[in-house]
Amino acid sequence: MERHVRIGCYSAFWGDTPGASRQLVEAEDARLNYLVADYLAEVTMGLLARASHAPARPGSGKKAAGYIREFVTFVLKPLLPQILEKKIKVVTNAGGLDPVGLKELIEELAAEKGVTDQVKVAAVYGDNIISQKNELLQAGAFSAFNPLNVDGADEAMFESQDSILSLNAYTGAQPITKALEAGANIIVTGRCVDSALVLGPLAYEYSWNYARLDDQATLDRLASASLAGHLVECGAQATGGNFTDWELSAGSAYGGWANMGYPIVTFEEDGTFTVSKPRETGGLVTRHTVGEQMLYEVLDPENYILPDVVVDLSRVVLDQVDKDKVRVTGVRGKPPTEWLKCTAVRQMGFRTTADMLVFGANAEQKGKVLGNAILQRARNVTEMELRNVGKSEDFKGFESKVIIVGAEHSLSPSAARPPSREVVVRIAAKHVRRHVLDVLGREVASFGTSSAPGIAMFSSGRPKVSPNFLASSVLIRRDFVTPKFCIGGRTSTIPVPLVTEGCKPIVPSASAIKSKSSSSAIHQPSPAQNTRCNLLDVAVGRSGDKGDTSNVAFIARNPVFYPYLLDQVTPEVVASALCNLLRPTSTVTRKEKDMHNYA
Repeated sequence: MERHVRIGCYSAFWGDTPGASRQLVEAEDARLNYLVADYLAEVTMGLLARASHAPARPGSGKKAAGYIREFVTFVLKPLLPQILEKKIKVVTNAGGLDPVGLKELIEELAAEKGVTDQVKVAAVYGDNIISQKNELLQAGAFSAFNPLNVDGADEAMFESQDSILSLNAYTGAQPITKALEAGANIIVTGRCVDSALVLGPLAYEYSWNYARLDDQATLDRLASASLAGHLVECGAQATGGNFTDWELSAGSAYGGWANMGYPIVTFEEDGTFTVSKPRETGGLVTRHTVGEQMLYEVLDPENYILPDVVVDLSRVVLDQVDKDKVRVTGVRGKPPTEWLKCTAVRQMGFRTTADMLVFGANAEQKGKVLGNAILQRARNVTEMELRNVGKSEDFKGFESKVIIVGAEHSLSPSAARPPSREVVVRIAAKHVRRHVLDVLGREVASFGTSSAPGIAMFSSGRPKVSPNFLASSVLIRRDFVTPKFCIGGRTSTIPVPLVTEGCKPIVPSASAIKSKSSSSAIHQPSPAQNTRCNLLDVAVGRSGDKGDTSNVAFIARNPVFYPYLLDQVTPEVVASALCNLLRPTSTVTRKEKDMHNYA
């Protein structure tokens, strides 16, 4: 009988419900071998970097940590006895910028609970390369990152003089596997790719060789395990969260959204797997929920590039084998490229938002006048204060926008709607100087008595001024990055060199840039047989973004609808529908794959 491995994921980001960890650990039918959690996003690295560089709080004597302390507070502290009793191994990227520091905190907790002899913690690091930035630049280790593989889509490169808060390479799963081989039962990492949290344990359990890039069976297993990780790393997004047919999820049995089930992967030695959730939890697992998550943040279905393998989704088959249980087969793998993605986060001044409720007749127009008046008053007050102290600075570099929430400002300009009598005015602003935004926040509340009736602050207190983070990505040659780990009480560091032999460049899949270019050979019924309907009626979809690059994936509800999607959901149509959100230089690219196996 083939041996299967069960892995549950309780966290999609720093801020996801910690109750999901208890659900997966305590559910009788979960029977987990591994519990994994994703805490990191691009902005999270900036927050951790800024916090770790800030001075210690008065009276505390301690600086803020560069890791996610809530992992210990809300997960390990209450659940460690059960985790050890059930022999569940834990893998998470909560280490952030300081995996070793988090390792030490976990070891302190184990000592407090008297279970030091049962806990062996490994810290995986080596992704944080900010201290090597200038040497790597001089060595020519970096290259421009072009996520769409089209002209003009390069992300901005950084230079040696740029002030960067964090600089992290996205490493793979191999050091996690090595840490498990060394006996770890809790592993904390830095900025590995999210799917590595699942691939690492599976490669360990089945003794896969990451260096066998000439063996198609190995590549397919690495790819399938990576897809399993991709499907669960966003938590409930695979079980009915962020789902097109949200009514089905909200109204599902056992509490719906209030009791969402979190995903479990049951992986087989042959590389196939199922996605499910604990019994008597809300949400649902269907070909649509899994299919949407499969294409989430995937820019090219034939080339989902990861550090250990390139995943080809073009032949994937999703089968509904039981209620809330979907089997995934047909994943193909290709050798990885010689590059790793590397993301820099820098602080570019400050930002703030102020929200005000506006009621009554002509609320939209009232809101526009209100927002512009608030900005103008902030400008006037700031310039006056500067003149009083003998400074002549102006608002150069000040960026602002007034958004009327409830008047469909984020939708297509052509959207038909009745006048609204209730809107929220959002004033968003950025400036290099915090003081300018402090003035803006100070002036907002006064408009409750100095403007029109039917206006109120959306929340109590003045608007908060926050750092404005900018994330941009580059590529770094993989031979310049060496992940490493330390384990238990050992002080030595164990390097895990990345596989470099057998790496290959990808061949991008074909794109249909021109309207109707790919549908001419597909038979369509005569116009007399056609019925006008909404896109929602014929497709499900999911959007995702990384910085300024976004993807929107559509899956036909029925294979017969696919030719119509090709014919009508063209790059030109999408660009027109989103014109109020796109820059004039923005590019819309379409990747096509027959979706009939997905849903």
